[in-house]
Amino acid sequence: MSEITFAALGCSEALLAALAKRGFETPMPVQAQTIRAGIEGRDLLVQSRTGSGKTLAYGLPLLQRLSEDRHTQALILLPTRELAQQVGAELHTLVPKLPIANLVGGVAYQPQLRSLQMGSPVVVGTPGRVKDHLDRGTLDLSRVSMIVLDECDEMLNMGFLEDVETILAKVPAGPQTYLFSATLPAPIAKLAKRFLKDPVQIQLAEAGEHAVHADIAHTPVLAPDHQHVRALVNLLLLDQPSAALIFTKTKAQTEEVAEELTVSGLPAAFLHGDLAQATRTRILGQFKEGKLRYLVATDVAARGLDIEGLPLVVHMGIPTQLENYIHRSGRTGRAGAKGTSLALVGFKESRILLAWSRRGGLTLDWRAVPTPAEIREAQALKLLDGVKGAASAALLNQATQLLKDADPVRLVAGLLGLVQADQSAGFELPNEPEKKVKSRFDLARERKDGGSRPQRTYAERNASRAESPRPEAASKTRPDGSFKPRSGFDDKPRPYKPRTGAPAAPKKAWEDRPAKPVTKDAPRPWKAAPAKTWKKK
Repeated sequence: MSEITFAALGCSEALLAALAKRGFETPMPVQAQTIRAGIEGRDLLVQSRTGSGKTLAYGLPLLQRLSEDRHTQALILLPTRELAQQVGAELHTLVPKLPIANLVGGVAYQPQLRSLQMGSPVVVGTPGRVKDHLDRGTLDLSRVSMIVLDECDEMLNMGFLEDVETILAKVPAGPQTYLFSATLPAPIAKLAKRFLKDPVQIQLAEAGEHAVHADIAHTPVLAPDHQHVRALVNLLLLDQPSAALIFTKTKAQTEEVAEELTVSGLPAAFLHGDLAQATRTRILGQFKEGKLRYLVATDVAARGLDIEGLPLVVHMGIPTQLENYIHRSGRTGRAGAKGTSLALVGFKESRILLAWSRRGGLTLDWRAVPTPAEIREAQALKLLDGVKGAASAALLNQATQLLKDADPVRLVAGLLGLVQADQSAGFELPNEPEKKVKSRFDLARERKDGGSRPQRTYAERNASRAESPRPEAASKTRPDGSFKPRSGFDDKPRPYKPRTGAPAAPKKAWEDRPAKPVTKDAPRPWKAAPAKTWKKK
C-alpha cells in the first residue's frame, strides 16, 4: 500500500467523505499513480493487472471533472455486461444521486432509452449495445469530454476492437481518454497511438507480459480427465472453502459440474452466456452476498467479476493461453488478500502447466486428491472444534444421564453416525502416487546425470547374456538332414491317388473355332458404327 493519501492526490471533499464511508484510507499503487494526472486532464495509458483497483483509478478523476450539465459527458466501455453493471454500481456508491445510463446487451431497451432521454452525464456500456444506440440515433456523443477504455485487451480478444474504433470515431476530437489494459499487444498500441494525445504511460511492476500475482498460491492436482468432477468434490469436501469460483471450458460442462456438486451436498449454480440477463444478475447477486457458496461459470460469463474476499478459484482443465489462466486466477487474491488457484489437469495439461510455470514464473505446489478416509477425519476435527464451545446447563444434565447408562465410545460413535449421515465422504478414486510431475527436460537431465536407469557397459551386457542364455530354437531339419515339415503335418510319404471320372475335354485351338457369320448390313465387330448425322428439316 502507498503512504500517500487521497486528499494529497487532489480529491474533492465530497469524494473523500464517500471514500472514508467505505473504509478506503490510502490509495492502491495504480490509484496513487493515476488520480492526480487524471484530475489534471491528462490522457492515461495504464498497464495493470486485474484486481488492482482500476475502477477508482479512473472513476475518481472522472467524477471530479463532471459538470452540473445533464448531457452525456463521460463514456466508459467495458467488455462484458457484468463488468459494466459492476462499474456503474461502484460509481453510484461514491455519488449516489448521479444519473448513470447502463447500456448493455441482453436486457430491454426501454429503461436505457428512458435514462438517455432524461439525461445521464455518465454512460457505462459494452461496445455492441453502445454502437447499437448510436446507429438508432438514441445516443448523442457530440459533447463527450471523457472516455474510458477498461479491460481493453479483453475487448480485443472478444472481437470488439472494431466496434470500439467505430464509436471513438464518432466522438469529437480532443476528449480526455483513459486506456487500461493488462497487456499491450500491437492492435492496442496502435489504438492508443491513434486516439490518445501525449498520454501519461504507467506500467506497474506486476503488469508485465505475464503478470505473477504474489498473493495467489497455485496448487494443481493431477487426475484423469474423466475423474475431474469427482476429484473436485473430494477437494471441496476436505477444504470446505467459504466460496469458490469454478471455471469450465464449455456451457454444457458448467451444468454438469454444478449438478454433481449439488448432488454431493455442495449446493452450486451455473452461469453461462445462454442464460437470461435477469437470471445472471440474480445468481451473481446471490454469490456476492454469500447466499451461494459455489459458482460454476464459463470464461465469458465470469469475465470482470469482482468478488470481495473470494478465497478459491478452480480451473476444470487449463485454458488455451497463459494469459487467460492468469486472468482467471486473478479473480482471487484481490486488494491485498490471499487466494488459491487450483487447477485440475490431466497428464498432457500438466506438462503445459509446467512449461507455463517456467515461462511465467509461477510456483506450483502439487497436491493429491484426498481419500474418503481423509475427508471423514477432517469432518470429525471440524465437528470437534464446533462442540468445544460452551454448552447450556440443560444439555450438560442430559449428557450426564446418557453417560450413566451407555458406553461412552459407543455413544459418541452413534452420535457421529447421526451427524455424518447426511454428509458425503466423497468418492474412492484411483489416486496417483504423490510424486513430482516431471517434464521431459527433467527426465533427460536425470538420465544424463545417472538417474534411475544407468547405462550398462558392453562387458556387463555380455556377462548377463552368458549367465542366462536364451533357449535354443527348435530344429527345422531331421537328423538325416531332410526337411522337417511344419507342426500339424505328418512326415509319412503320401501315395499317388489318381482322379476319378471322365477326363475333361481339351480346349480347341483358335484356328479350329468356327467363324461367326457376317452379314452385309451388320457392322463389323472391329469397326465402329457410323456416326449419326443430323439433317435440317
